[in-house]
Amino acid sequence: MSYVDEAAFYRAALLLGLIRGPQVIAWADEVLGKDAAPPAPFTEIATTDPDELTQLRHHLFELSGEGQSGDVVRRLLGLVHADLSSGRRTFTDTLTVLRQLRGFLKLDRDLNEHMKALAVDVGLGRDGAEARVRDWLQSFA
Repeated sequence: MSYVDEAAFYRAALLLGLIRGPQVIAWADEVLGKDAAPPAPFTEIATTDPDELTQLRHHLFELSGEGQSGDVVRRLLGLVHADLSSGRRTFTDTLTVLRQLRGFLKLDRDLNEHMKALAVDVGLGRDGAEARVRDWLQSFA
């Protein structure tokens, strides 16, 4: 992934609570260690307190700008799946993260509609709805 996509991924993952600040700092440190001329925001990211999520997201925005590519969204959904399948997040909490993802990020129309349909199925208690959500998330593993 490009720096733009990586920054967009880390910015959205922080916003959704899928990762923590130290992971972003580690990424910036890695880039600084291997790139002879990294973009300036990497120094700012590397020297930001890992608990200052707003500042980290701001510096990541300087690299990424608005929006996320389809690859970034798929990678985020992969994290959502990993949290659910590992037990780090309950199914109910996973639905909250998916709702936030739909609300905070600009998604492809088809993906947004599919996620909305899954949420409606779960909300209405339709048979097999939870399994459909789990199977769908598995496709991003």
